[in-house]
Amino acid sequence: MKQAFVLLLAALAGSAALAQEVPATESVVTPVVAPAAAHDAAPDATPAPATPPAPAAVPATTPAAAPVVAPAVTPAVTPALAPPYVPLAGRWDGDFNAAFTFTSGNNNSQSLNLGVDAVYQSPDDKLSLYAQYLETRSRNVSNGVVTTSLTALQWRAGTRYDSNLTPEVFGFVGLDFSQDQLQLLALRSVASTGLGYHLVKTTADQWDVYGGVTYRMDAYDEPGVMISDALQTRMITAETLMGEESSHKLSDTTRFKQKFVLYPSLGSGKGTRATLDAGLMVDINKTFSLSVKLQGRYDSLAEAPVEKYDLLFLTGVSVKFGG
Repeated sequence: MKQAFVLLLAALAGSAALAQEVPATESVVTPVVAPAAAHDAAPDATPAPATPPAPAAVPATTPAAAPVVAPAVTPAVTPALAPPYVPLAGRWDGDFNAAFTFTSGNNNSQSLNLGVDAVYQSPDDKLSLYAQYLETRSRNVSNGVVTTSLTALQWRAGTRYDSNLTPEVFGFVGLDFSQDQLQLLALRSVASTGLGYHLVKTTADQWDVYGGVTYRMDAYDEPGVMISDALQTRMITAETLMGEESSHKLSDTTRFKQKFVLYPSLGSGKGTRATLDAGLMVDINKTFSLSVKLQGRYDSLAEAPVEKYDLLFLTGVSVKFGG
């Protein structure tokens, strides 16, 4: 029993000696001895630095997605609405002309010419109206004898309607009536139809070509005219129609128009006819114009003393309207 007690004291003494030999930097942890007891056992020892606490665990996070940059939005600009298409309104344009000629002396003559030419035109169609009256008389005195003769008496009137099928192509129908006393023509009635093409169509210039067919009826005064080797007072035939016409604004005060049409008959021995109309208008003011017109007529059925060719040169004053 004593031996065991002595051994216990020796062990305690050895442990104390070992504790004094441990370096100051080392920390001796004795789970059995409380911290206060350890302090009492080694008062000169330098306390070990406290171990820094382990950093708190950072929870794993999903990498932040790159910010989505919205594309710049240009404010919508509402285009200005085009004004609705409004076709140009149709309008009347034309002139009325008159000329009177009087001569006195050895030969007395009187000549009267009246005419009207009117056009109603819109972007899609055109209506033409025309009329003319011409009368010329001469009075001769020879050896006290007065002789009066009729050198010209004719009139004509007609209309034509054109309608555009496309911007370039148009169709037309027309009616024409005429009389020529010197050719014994009591009345000529012609209905026509066909197609045409606008070669040029501007504000200042217009040029058309066209073709078609006609239905013609002639009534002649007695004793009639020679047709197919026989005198006849009536004739009915069909004709082909080939023509061209144009109008030009040469300047602010000058206008020119011309028209040529050829009518070959489809009936044997019933002749061919042609018409030519040309006119130059020079404005005096907004109302009046000077007019110079040339008219030509050809009729293969005319017989002597009547000429097949009839040419008229007319001058006068015109009154404008419309436009």
